[in-house]
Amino acid sequence: MYAHTTYFRYASAFHKPGSGGTLNLPFQRPPVPCRNFYSAAVEGVINDITSKMKDLDLAQLFRNAYPNTLDTTVQDGCVNDTCEGNPKTFVITGDIPAMWIRDSTSQMNPYMPLAPQEPSLKKMILGVIYMQAQFLDLDTYANAFELPASSTNVDLYSHDTGGKGTARVWEEKYEIDSLANFLRLSHSYWNTTGDSSFVKDPVWMSAVKKVIDTIHEQQEPTFDNKPTKEFYKFVKSSTRPTETQFLDGRGNPTVRTGLVRSLFRPSDDATIFPFFIPGNAMLSVELHHLSQMLNATNSDFNVSATAAMLSDEIRQAIYDHAIINHPQYGKIFAYEVDGYGSNLIMDDANIPSLLSLPYLGFVDQNDAVYQNTRKLVLSTSNPFYFEGPRGAGIGGPHVGLSAVWPMSLVVRILTSSSDDEIRSALSTLLNTTDSTGLIHESFDTWDEGSYTRPWFSWANGLFGEAIVKIAREKPHLLF
Repeated sequence: MYAHTTYFRYASAFHKPGSGGTLNLPFQRPPVPCRNFYSAAVEGVINDITSKMKDLDLAQLFRNAYPNTLDTTVQDGCVNDTCEGNPKTFVITGDIPAMWIRDSTSQMNPYMPLAPQEPSLKKMILGVIYMQAQFLDLDTYANAFELPASSTNVDLYSHDTGGKGTARVWEEKYEIDSLANFLRLSHSYWNTTGDSSFVKDPVWMSAVKKVIDTIHEQQEPTFDNKPTKEFYKFVKSSTRPTETQFLDGRGNPTVRTGLVRSLFRPSDDATIFPFFIPGNAMLSVELHHLSQMLNATNSDFNVSATAAMLSDEIRQAIYDHAIINHPQYGKIFAYEVDGYGSNLIMDDANIPSLLSLPYLGFVDQNDAVYQNTRKLVLSTSNPFYFEGPRGAGIGGPHVGLSAVWPMSLVVRILTSSSDDEIRSALSTLLNTTDSTGLIHESFDTWDEGSYTRPWFSWANGLFGEAIVKIAREKPHLLF
């Protein structure tokens, strides 16, 4: 098994055999003895799809990217020094040896359809659910966690938890998409496999109840005649404003609307207005899914009823407070609001995003407000949409100006029915790996060879998920 620092170096170099295509992309999977998790089902998908692909470079990119999570980031399936009891799976994000709730859910998504046919894969994904539950039961305001102390597979960086922290918290940036992604993985696993065993687990249910409590806390207004109770604050010494929060860590004021505050975005950047709309949309969807799952499994009906109520309340609040009448595009979704009437018009590449709303299940792809929003965010009317000789796409403040995130191009594919749009996005993705044969966090639209993060598992898996979707729905684009 590779240590994270070893694959970081490996991913930056060329390895044979090359693809044989125009770009001759390298083969970037670790040698078989060094891979962290083997799945026959995943290998079957890789062989089936790549054997029919007409573009040898695109086939190599899929071959490298789709299994990247399993090859390199599944660190441990057995903590507390025993394999007895519930499985536990720790999944690092890539070149940072910590487990993000958001990333780990997205890293499992591409393999979920295969779980029913392969017990080991199913157990590994179930282990991620139990690990997420253990972490959120510890701290629902944290976004990333360390490997539990009883396991020693990863050498950890030094870190700053920012907030109150605990021994196992890597970073305590409160992001509502972390809560939503925990619910998403749980529901997706149950819906795909029919296995509801985790629902009866006391730690999982405790984590769910703490998620509900956190949502209630973060719906409270900043003022009720006088300042209300602070449930969470985050202050960090940094030269980057995105690393800390306004008002001594409390965040900018909000009124009660039914929306849920989030002091950080899925990019781990600070929000400006704390009602982060894509995160609220995702949370509404997943609370509805939670209610469905609890009802179907005859579980806690009180929690189910509360989740259903919150889901409806959040959805209605989005339509009441986050739809803006734009002078050029008409009715659109705002990115952030505060309930006082202030709003932020932009989109960020990280999921949840406004572009990803159909992918998240919040709206239909053909929804009129979404289509208006899509036109805006995929244009220079979005301050973080960048164009250059190497391609165009959405970035965000996390990396800087002119840096497009390939993730936004993949989301564009996942939310498009246009052959031409999909072809264009695939071409840009293929030509911006900078000869590494892997999907990066970002690439510079002007400078060839300039990119961030040679090893970013979430983006690789999402690309693999998109290729599988195209192969299923639009095979003429690949084969």
